[in-house]
Amino acid sequence: MNEQTSSGGRRLGAWLLYVLLLVSTAAQPARLEHLFQAEVDAGGQDSAARDEALRRALQQVLVRVTGSEEVLRATPGQSLLSDPGRYVQQYRFREQAPEVEGQPRRLRLWVQFDGVALEKDLRRLGLSYWGRERPDVLVWLAVDDRGRRYLVPEGDNGPAARALRRVAAARGVPLTLPLMDLQDQRAVDFTDVWGGFLGSLRDASQRYHAQAILVGRVGRTASGGWRGRWTLLGGGSRQQWTSAAAGLEDVIAAGVGGAAGRLAASYALSTADASVYPLIVEGIGNLEDYARASRYLASLSPVDEVQVASVDGEQVRFELKLNGSDRGLRRIIGLGRTLQPLAGPDERHYRLNP
Repeated sequence: MNEQTSSGGRRLGAWLLYVLLLVSTAAQPARLEHLFQAEVDAGGQDSAARDEALRRALQQVLVRVTGSEEVLRATPGQSLLSDPGRYVQQYRFREQAPEVEGQPRRLRLWVQFDGVALEKDLRRLGLSYWGRERPDVLVWLAVDDRGRRYLVPEGDNGPAARALRRVAAARGVPLTLPLMDLQDQRAVDFTDVWGGFLGSLRDASQRYHAQAILVGRVGRTASGGWRGRWTLLGGGSRQQWTSAAAGLEDVIAAGVGGAAGRLAASYALSTADASVYPLIVEGIGNLEDYARASRYLASLSPVDEVQVASVDGEQVRFELKLNGSDRGLRRIIGLGRTLQPLAGPDERHYRLNP
């Protein structure tokens, strides 16, 4: 290392020490408000009806932040649901216009739960926690309704599209539908999706820069119900499952729910995997670069604490206190564009992107 680089590293190191003193006193826990909100029907505004609505709202949030409906049946989840009011930050009632003219107005309860307290108790009880870093999911959905065959595009407001959006919002899955413009129409048709021609779909999906692809094929059964076949592509793996229901919206809901559960299995955190993880970042040439890298690492769900172990020129070695596995951390970093993994056997080595 030459003298100029060495002196630059010493200057950066001095600045880092100064900034670390500031960060250690100013750091605040993240509040993931978009994950900890829910809205449900309410039977009234009296205390009994309100408490029941709060319980159902907390059920929605628990499924969303753990990624699995099993949490509602497990003993730890039941203990959280025994007193939902302890997690409520604010709530309000509102009346909603009926979907069908002539029906009475619906009373709804909107709730904001305390995400910090709820996340802490999830970890204490050994439940997994799926944070805000979630992969974008591109959905290719083919529907065969007794000979009426169609793909579901962006901008569609039919029952299939509404079901996709409703369940994706409830489960916290960032969802994109294809535009089905001329470019998509040249690359993909109904047969490609229905037949599961994944090569064509992968090629057509590249323009959307999604981290996961969900391919769905739903159609009528002989008895009049619906059956779906689903394939989830992402992270170098392929997972398949089926769903069955009496109605179109329910069979789609089961398919999207299956995708949410499988994604959570890859990205959710478990306290059993807590550790201290060293991570090296190159390309940090000034204080602004350091601040950007440090803020980014501190914002990730698996990271409880960020410390600097050493500085060598434009290379900084961080030590991260994790509440989950290092494998989960690497997967979550891979969802973003802030850090680029460097080629080589060391999975802990990254470069800060411009």
